[in-house]
Amino acid sequence: MSFGKENITFGFTMRVPESDAAHVDELIESHASWMKDTHSLVEEEGKLHTLEYYVTKAPEFNDMMDPSKGTNGNIIYSLNEVHIDGEHLNKHSEMGQSWERINEFFELFSKYEPLVLMGGSITAKL
Repeated sequence: MSFGKENITFGFTMRVPESDAAHVDELIESHASWMKDTHSLVEEEGKLHTLEYYVTKAPEFNDMMDPSKGTNGNIIYSLNEVHIDGEHLNKHSEMGQSWERINEFFELFSKYEPLVLMGGSITAKL
């Protein structure tokens, strides 16, 4: 199922030192596994129907207009979710409280102070 301007998003982008990346990678992989166990991109009995979920990461460049200047030692992570509506986003948040590593996940927010988009609107899409 596709998604559109009527749907609701959650996501965050954070800057993490390369020295912490292995821990963050493992925690995000655990989150992705939990999402796979509890959510589905199609309607499936016993799972929350979610329209999109993906995580990206890339080294942070010293000058994004000139990658030849190298990277600065940080990794940029971006976690993105698209939910059917506010009710589904709220259900996702409620379900997240039962994930055994939710507190570690929230520690990322304290440690790296990501930019968080909660209940976002889709304003443009191909």
